[in-house]
Amino acid sequence: MELKELKDKVKEIQSELKKKEIKEKNASPLGIAMKMGTEFVAAVFVASFIGFYVDKWLETTPVFIIIFFIIGSVAGIFNVVRSSKMINKD
Repeated sequence: MELKELKDKVKEIQSELKKKEIKEKNASPLGIAMKMGTEFVAAVFVASFIGFYVDKWLETTPVFIIIFFIIGSVAGIFNVVRSSKMINKD
């Protein structure tokens, strides 16, 4: 009887570990949305910041701010799409 009880305990612990792993992988929808929004805003902000300093360095009109803003927007969209694909893969 002891061997059977031991096997049952091992199975019980394994099932609890699997439940914990599944619970850790699942993120809340609000957290996912915040992550995607932050990724998009960060890409746009960094690219615009670079464009601002390139314009300042070259003493041009805000041409590079506009160009880098567009590049940052595209990069942000690609980051969000990539993240959503990874979420849907799980």
